[in-house]
Amino acid sequence: MLRSVMLIAVMLVAATAAMAGQSLSPADIEKATGLQGVHLVPGTAPGAVPGRDNYADASGKIVLWFQTMNRAGFLRAKGQAAKMMNGIVVQPALYHGAVTGIGEDAFDSPDGKVQSAIYVRKGDAAFGVISNLDAAGKPRITMDQLKAIAAAVVSRM
Repeated sequence: MLRSVMLIAVMLVAATAAMAGQSLSPADIEKATGLQGVHLVPGTAPGAVPGRDNYADASGKIVLWFQTMNRAGFLRAKGQAAKMMNGIVVQPALYHGAVTGIGEDAFDSPDGKVQSAIYVRKGDAAFGVISNLDAAGKPRITMDQLKAIAAAVVSRM
């Protein structure tokens, strides 16, 4: 029994250490995007998503979500199929295409004409950087800016 408890404790410490390097700061977002006044808002703020880091611009509008996960979560996201209702796609598959040069494995998301997120894995740790969309459905953060933000996070992993 003690051996099992010790093994679980070691695994938790290892998982925590692997994910501890995953960090994103408002300064990272400002540097990549040119936005000013970027700040974290609570998961209860309008437009925020509980369980993610929610970043808003100076006006208070959510511009970006940051989500950490482990390898299994990354692989689950990569394999997530489109959600259908009565033969109509109501949510596209997450995987659109591979993104090279960031981490050990990365892809942009969602499938379709416009991508607004990058998911990245390095070792057993992974994360997603997801842009909010404007009223016209255009990402508020461009794919090149998302790549720069993801590269900043990977540099600290």
